[in-house]
Amino acid sequence: MSIPKRLAQTVSGLTVASAGVLAVSAAASATADDMPTALQARKSAHSADSGDNRRQYQSGTGDPCINCNGRRGPQGPPGPPGPQGPQGPPGAPAVFSAEKWGIIGRNTYGSPSAGYRVGPYARTNPTDYAATVPPPYGIGSLEFIVGSTDKINYGNETDFAGMRVSDLTTLKFWVYTGADSISGVSPAVDMEVDPRLVVNGTTLNYASLVYLPTGSAAPSAPATPRPNVWQQYDATAAGSKWYATGATGVAISCPVWQPCSFSELKARLPDAVISYHLGFTKGRDSAFVGSVDGLQVNNVVYDFEPLGVYKRPEGGPGKVSR
Repeated sequence: MSIPKRLAQTVSGLTVASAGVLAVSAAASATADDMPTALQARKSAHSADSGDNRRQYQSGTGDPCINCNGRRGPQGPPGPPGPQGPQGPPGAPAVFSAEKWGIIGRNTYGSPSAGYRVGPYARTNPTDYAATVPPPYGIGSLEFIVGSTDKINYGNETDFAGMRVSDLTTLKFWVYTGADSISGVSPAVDMEVDPRLVVNGTTLNYASLVYLPTGSAAPSAPATPRPNVWQQYDATAAGSKWYATGATGVAISCPVWQPCSFSELKARLPDAVISYHLGFTKGRDSAFVGSVDGLQVNNVVYDFEPLGVYKRPEGGPGKVSR
């Protein structure tokens, strides 16, 4: 073989060898580049598997794994009580009510008394030793002690002035008679009014309208009045009996000897307004020792408590369910 041909073969072999080396190097480089990705994939799979195992172990369906939380054990016994904390600051001082209620001196005679008190608490059964039934609202009431020759008038001379009698839709109250038997007349609600009535050319501008609890029938009054329990009267309900004093009673055919219902009274005095007061009265007819509470005038309840009178919405806080 000639020298030029041999030289060509040698050069050709070197070229092939060099190409092979370059191919091997490229493959090795690709493998090295792929290693982090593969390792990361294996690590991710391991982590996911560990997470699955952890979740499965915790749910009771797999094998335990490292750094897993075990099932929650049963609750341990309570520890001993801690030391008593410091005494808290004193509470706010008691505040007397500023509601404008009191004895109306010009309509009170003899030596009656009235005052705010705790209770009285009633008995569920007359033979019960303990009196445990509270007043209708809160813990207190307005107590009356009135002799058979006394008269007391207790009311509000400010808040109801100018209110139309025809706008009165609800007038309820509770009575507790502290006696072994009910043989007399209970306290009643009353109001002084300007009738705004003209009779035979004469203008009548003053009268008292008085509810008769003893003369009223159910549902205005309890079907069976009982002593030593709280009972409610509804002076505006069917069965109610009222009278108007003086010339007004005669003019509207509703005097004390011929009382009428509250609906009849309003119809016969369409323009009348409350003038000097609305409240309670206990007349000179029979002695009374007991209490009243929860006077409701339309949608407001006047709650009599040891520190005074408090206004509450109908059915509001303080009401005792019965």
